[in-house]
Amino acid sequence: MNAEEIMTIEEVAKYLKLTPQTVYKWAQEEQIPGTKLGKEWRFRKGILDEWVDSSIILSKGGFDLVFRSSLLASRNKALSNEETDQLLKEAMD
Repeated sequence: MNAEEIMTIEEVAKYLKLTPQTVYKWAQEEQIPGTKLGKEWRFRKGILDEWVDSSIILSKGGFDLVFRSSLLASRNKALSNEETDQLLKEAMD
C-alpha cells in the first residue's frame, strides 16, 4: 500500500484496526481526514498516516517524549536554561 493510495471505509477500518462504523462516524463528524465522493467516503493513506502520527505526538505521552528529547538536544548543544526556556516558549506559541 503506497502513501498515495485511496482507501474505502472498510480498508481504513482494517488498516487502523477499527470497525467500519467507527470510521464512518468519525468521517461524518470530521474527526478523521477524508472526503465524500458522491455517496462514498474516500481517504488517502498518506494523510491518514500523518493524522495518526500527529495524534500520537499531541497526546500527553507523545508531548512528554518530544519535550524530553528537546531538553536532551538543548543540553547536548550546551544551551543555557534561558535559551532553552526561550526555545520552548517559541515552540508553544
